[in-house]
Parts: sequence; structure tokens; C-alpha cells
Amino acid sequence: MRSGLIGLFDSGVGGLTVADRVRQDLPGAPFLYFGDTAHVPYGNRSAEEVRHLVSAIARHLVASGAQVLVMACNTSSALALDLVRAWSPVPVIGIIEAASRAAVQATRNGVIGVIANPLTAGSGAYEKACAQAASEARGAVGGVRVLPVGCPRLVPLVEAGEVHSPAARAALMEYLGPLQAEGIDTLVLGCTHYPFLVPLIAEILGPGVRIIDPAVYVVAELVALGWSPSQPGEARPLYQVSGDPLDFDRTASRLLGRPVTGTTRVDLSARACAGS
Repeated sequence: MRSGLIGLFDSGVGGLTVADRVRQDLPGAPFLYFGDTAHVPYGNRSAEEVRHLVSAIARHLVASGAQVLVMACNTSSALALDLVRAWSPVPVIGIIEAASRAAVQATRNGVIGVIANPLTAGSGAYEKACAQAASEARGAVGGVRVLPVGCPRLVPLVEAGEVHSPAARAALMEYLGPLQAEGIDTLVLGCTHYPFLVPLIAEILGPGVRIIDPAVYVVAELVALGWSPSQPGEARPLYQVSGDPLDFDRTASRLLGRPVTGTTRVDLSARACAGS
């Protein structure tokens, strides 16, 4: 069984939903989380810029000793997964593939909704991944229809810690309404920030819609690669950001409901601008 350092990264605090699932399901497994808080949200940036940023972060994590990379960011997975896999000396887990397989298995009527930031929603990544998952099922499931919706207001709300606010409810009502009208029975959280909004999402959609949180399936991928729980307390999780570490600590602590401290700032801007 492997016990090496797990490297996770996201544009901001959203990937903490994946990191915290790793912490709970693989207690003691060492991980380093990098939040690119100086450039959040990725959904408002060009595809080329996102690829530069992701490449710099991934190389930093490998140089820091990561034995596996978890792209805990849907936009990164949609735009740069193949790019990183092409050079990475360690396995790279993207969250779109895992979530799509789960959604295809979960749907009963074949209508799958995806909420994501606009860049991910417009990339076609979920349509492609769900079609591939349905094909691999070899007739175990029928055809699927994937309906992505771009949700530009959600990441800033989560980054501000507003996960129960009237503004969050209003935004979700706007984004989920068209999906409800189409009769979805499965909803993929196409951004790792969105699990923090699950109580509101579940309340709006009701019990008839299955909500797919990719974090659960990322842990399954790590287990398949050989990671397992270590001795509790064996390794303290490490957190790094490109922006203000104190802001990150405050927001992360509020969202996770437990103290997150000791985050450090790492400047990768030169490497990102060079596209390395």
C-alpha cells in the first residue's frame, strides 16, 4: 500500500471539499493542498491562462514530493488534464471522469444536470465524459442527456463564506430552475466549491434528485492506486496558497467548521507566466 504525499490543488477554497474527504476517509494520509487564491475564479480566465497556472502548480507539487496529483478543480480537469498527464512522473487524478461515471450509474431517466463555472460548462468535458462512461457500461445504462449550466456567481459566494445567504439561495434558484424544468434526476456538482452549498441545493431540488459530489469518487481512485489510511496523526495536512494565507485560514475554518491554521504563501507567478 502506498503512503506517499498526496498533492491536491484548486483555484481557491473549493478543493477543500476533496481534501477534507481525503482527511476523513484516509486518516493520517499526508497531503499538501495548494489553493491558487491569487487567481480565483478560473472560470473568468482564458483557457490558455488556466493551463499556464495549472502547469505551474502541478510542477510545484511534484517538486514538493507529491506521489500523486489530484486536480481538485473541474476547470483544471476540463482544460489541462491531458497536458499535465503528458509530463507528470506521478499519477494524475481528474475529477470530471470520476464524477461522470458515478452520474451515469446513478441516473434513472438519463437526464443529468451539471452546474459548473462558465468555462467548464462550455468546454464539453462533461458531455464527453458521460458519453464515454455510458459507452463503457456496455448496455448496462441507456443513452444520457447532459445539461451543463454555467454559474458565475457561485464561486465568489463560497469564497466569501456565503453558503447559506439569501444571495446564494437566489443564485441557485436561477441556475437550477432550467434543470428542474428539463426533469433531471441527477445533478453533478461540477465545481469543488459547490459541496458547501449542498444543503441549499438539496432543499431546492428535493429528494428526487441524486446529487453527485466528485470528492467521494476521487477517494475511491486514490484507494485503487494503493493509498490507505495511515496511523491517525502521522502527518499534519499542509496548506499553501498564492494569495493571502490569513484570509484562506479564516475562510477555510469557517467553511470546514474546524480550525485551519499555518497556511503559507508560495509565489508561482513567474513560473505560471512562463507557462512552465
